[in-house]
Amino acid sequence: MPDQVTPVATPSAVPVPRARGMRDLLPEQMRAFRHVEDAFREVARHWGYEEIRTPTVESYSLFTSAGALSPEMLAGAYTFLDWDGWSGERVMLRYDSTIPVARAAADAGIEPPARLLYVQSVFRGAEGEDWQCGLEYLGAPPVVGDLEVLAVAADTFAALSLPVDLRLTHAGVARAAVDAAGLTDVLARRALLDDVAGNGLAAVQGAFTGDPAALAFVQAALGGSGELALVDNLIALARTGLPGAAAPLEELREVAAALVATGRAVAIDFTLPFDFDYYSGVTWELRGEGGAWGRGGRYQPAGPGAPESACGFALDADRLSGHFADAPSRSASVAIVAEREAGLAGALRLASSLHRHGISAALGDARDASIRLIVGPEGISASSSGSSLDRATLDEVVQFVLQHK
Repeated sequence: MPDQVTPVATPSAVPVPRARGMRDLLPEQMRAFRHVEDAFREVARHWGYEEIRTPTVESYSLFTSAGALSPEMLAGAYTFLDWDGWSGERVMLRYDSTIPVARAAADAGIEPPARLLYVQSVFRGAEGEDWQCGLEYLGAPPVVGDLEVLAVAADTFAALSLPVDLRLTHAGVARAAVDAAGLTDVLARRALLDDVAGNGLAAVQGAFTGDPAALAFVQAALGGSGELALVDNLIALARTGLPGAAAPLEELREVAAALVATGRAVAIDFTLPFDFDYYSGVTWELRGEGGAWGRGGRYQPAGPGAPESACGFALDADRLSGHFADAPSRSASVAIVAEREAGLAGALRLASSLHRHGISAALGDARDASIRLIVGPEGISASSSGSSLDRATLDEVVQFVLQHK
């Protein structure tokens, strides 16, 4: 009886789908994405920011100890136990970039003030993988740092020629309202803070039914025009209605007034939902077609070695790149064909020469090539839209391409 032969495994003919929540960025999407990130990087570098990239996988305790993610946020994180690598420690895919950037700066001993930019993905529950362009100004001074970070965001949209609606608020106003509500029960206060995080200042209206002055302040803040004059009105109302909001409003006015004076349109909006436990100063949202394109503000970094305060923002690179779906193709404009084996070295030399002149060229026939070059033992021939060249030298071909590209 012949020996039994174990069948050799062969690749399955059934396609294997990508992992749930993860994304492919195809060539046309990458062209649009690069357009957005190149504009962002260029603007941020003009303001003195340097690029950083943090690990895709971080310790779970980094995010829990920072206290910046609510239980609901953590419930949507990709977490798992890494038995082999880190002795069973719970780890998670990067949910947020701000916390890892602050951690990396502290680990490396980067002294504040530090200006750091990033382009990387985050991983969040049903949203899955999401790409962001953002920056962190660690140790940013009040007002001046806020203005700088806001200017980088505004300049990025200007570089992309995208109109954007910049809406400002201040975490200190909502915090003053929660404090004035006088809730002594820890759970009730926590519930009110969570409500503010989801619904903005409107969440505290019910707490001031017996305090006409405070209620008048909140109603004025929610029903205002959004213009800078609203802040002046609220500062006057705060003196009797909500004294704790006066200083945050003064800071908000200083930032908004400087932006308006430099031609940047802003709107004051106390309906913005934000995690007011996390943010500590001026916060903002950048709105465009279809919703929010980015958010940011002043916050208190957590962890050993963290600066007292910082300011930053993150832009939704995926959503922004969707506006540039028609970005021009970067495929080779010149096709170089070796007529026979003897022409291979000449084809490589020709490609290198064209590249040095900033011309895109590739070996072999290309579908979208506008110029075709054939390299043989007797020289180079070129053709493009009815024009041609025969038995040309390398210099002649370069000049031909420069004229017809």
